[in-house]
Amino acid sequence: MKRINILAAVLAAAMLASCGGSDSKADSSAASKAETVSSAAAAESTAESTAESVAESTAESTAESVAESTAESVAESTAESTPEAPQYRNIKVMTLGDSITDGFWLEGGYRVFLCNKLEENGLSQYVDFVGSNHSGQCYDNDHEGYTAFAIEGFTRVKGVGSRSGIAKFAPDHIEQHKPDVLTLMIGTNDILSQYDLDNAGNRLESLVDNCLEALPEGGRLYLASLPDMDANDNTYIDKKKFTPETMDEMVAAFNGKVKALAEKKQGEGKNVEFCDVHSVLTKADLYDGVHPNEEGYKKLADYWYDIIVKEITAK
Repeated sequence: MKRINILAAVLAAAMLASCGGSDSKADSSAASKAETVSSAAAAESTAESTAESVAESTAESTAESVAESTAESVAESTAESTPEAPQYRNIKVMTLGDSITDGFWLEGGYRVFLCNKLEENGLSQYVDFVGSNHSGQCYDNDHEGYTAFAIEGFTRVKGVGSRSGIAKFAPDHIEQHKPDVLTLMIGTNDILSQYDLDNAGNRLESLVDNCLEALPEGGRLYLASLPDMDANDNTYIDKKKFTPETMDEMVAAFNGKVKALAEKKQGEGKNVEFCDVHSVLTKADLYDGVHPNEEGYKKLADYWYDIIVKEITAK
């Protein structure tokens, strides 16, 4: 609107000049007014142009600043919210024990499911199972499981019979294969034979001490409790020796010794951890009253999987 008024004034002044009025002063005055209006118009136009230029420059600068700030903020937020990828280390694992480790009735037992889970999650390349025995269809079936073995061997014990024991050779096999991680679950057959259960804790401690001595520097021993056994199933449980109640009591008493032993060794500064396998399985997970069924073996695999993942991510 201002520009229209200014232009009208300029035109009016120009018309007066072109009409050649008689009064020269009027002509001069008109011309002067025209020049003044023209100068004002030029000044206002320049001011508006400058203002527009400054506004555009300011807007562009502000937009660039906001864009840069937003980009930096998004980058920082993304960096903070993106978890750091885990760094894995290679380890050797030895599974030591009796028929549950061997995989009685189901070849390979929990070890097959454990290996499969490691493969499915892209972690098998970091875990090398070691041992003198080999069974089970999986990527690495090395192990130290011995069906029917007890902690220590005994022969022709009256009312008990005879069994071989892992204590005789376990330390030598550990020194040979040098595992970083040793899992130990033993004692089921000591209970089934009812062999000197009052001293079972002492026999287990002797085995544990020898295994720790044989482990390489930094090696860790995971000492496991035993699953329940169901004396209602007499496939391998002598009904003349056990009732469901007495079997439960014997398993609970043995597991109490296992836990106490692990705590004792920790107090001595030994690299030992207690693994409460008993809490993982129920009697419904048993195949024959003693050994896990397929679902039970899968539960054991899941339990050991979590421990192995913790080990390969340990710094």
